[in-house]
Amino acid sequence: MARTTREKFWERIWASTVVLYTFCATFVVYKELSKYGVNWVWYLVIDVPTSWLYGITSARLVMAVVRRRWGQIQKWGWLAAANFAIPQLYILITARKAPHNVYLIIYSVIAVLVIFALGGIASQVSNARKNLKTI
Repeated sequence: MARTTREKFWERIWASTVVLYTFCATFVVYKELSKYGVNWVWYLVIDVPTSWLYGITSARLVMAVVRRRWGQIQKWGWLAAANFAIPQLYILITARKAPHNVYLIIYSVIAVLVIFALGGIASQVSNARKNLKTI
């Protein structure tokens, strides 16, 4: 089933919001992680496109859940997860000789972002189901 103009609009809004968050994350990488070998420019180059794709795929995941399209849920879920993980993996791979606490903070940030992502997706599913009932 083709996406509606409204769905495309909200996909782009969501993806744009995620990309805006990327610039805040890049600032943190610049200020706190560049001294441990993480190149903030490469982080930004990696994170902008993956953030956009994460935003699009997570929005499509929400619509697949709302419409109970189980095959699409798996496809969009894996793509969203991969695009979410790539920038964090870059940090973990490139950080050198960082204190143990830095790794704990990175893992904690990833965990918090996963929780927020799941909560956001659950909220979007709930809102989308309510909107479908009113149509």
